[in-house]
Amino acid sequence: MQRGNGYIFGFVLMVAVVSALVLSVASQALKERQLLNVEADIKVNILIASGVMREGLCRCGEVNRKELSYEECCSIQCCYDDYIASYVVNNRGEKTASDLAPERISLEDQLDKDEGKRQYPVFVRKQKNDIIAYIIPVAGKGLWSTLYGYLALERDLNTIKGLTFYKHGETPGLGAEIEKKWFQDNFIGKKIRDKNGKLVSVEVIKGKVTQNAPGAAHKVDGVSGATLTGNGVTRLIKSSLLLYEPYFTMLRRGSQE
Repeated sequence: MQRGNGYIFGFVLMVAVVSALVLSVASQALKERQLLNVEADIKVNILIASGVMREGLCRCGEVNRKELSYEECCSIQCCYDDYIASYVVNNRGEKTASDLAPERISLEDQLDKDEGKRQYPVFVRKQKNDIIAYIIPVAGKGLWSTLYGYLALERDLNTIKGLTFYKHGETPGLGAEIEKKWFQDNFIGKKIRDKNGKLVSVEVIKGKVTQNAPGAAHKVDGVSGATLTGNGVTRLIKSSLLLYEPYFTMLRRGSQE
């Protein structure tokens, strides 16, 4: 029996509606799992930058960060709760209340707001009553994409304890090397201030750092063939540090935790 155009149109519409319904149900069912993975990945990066995982203090150890199981997420949360405290500061470096958890605040999004309305997340690694490191998010443009990571400073607010980059769209084998351990480890022990205490940050150079050269304490080895990505890393680290300089100044004066 030959079907008319109305029948065909109705059939196609019905299939489209059913498919959309199935996709919507699946999306809602997976939403909680996706959010859990995103938050766990953020916390893993904070733990790595702070040195907790590098020092073998975390029970979750090495995890598959591309797709975390529920058990891994729970293990990461337990480790995070044991070692990390978090809060929010305003553009003057003062602690302030926030409707969002610090882990859910995007540094890049804050830059779209008026300075007086910005909120910057701060993460602190503690061991008993001692502060081991301060961790801040870093974000900025690379060659092809925005780079997102976390930078940890020792208690002296001068020495880099760790750095991670966990989200970007740089070229595999070139700029994407910034997410590799060998590149990130180059930053450990580098200084962000000169002898007078002025913020100078760190610079990703082209080639290798000569350790006895002037300013070597503020320079790290670049990635071969990825100079522009390295330049982006240099810029974004300094610009992110500058956002937190009022807070760091208060810490150095002893007027903040």
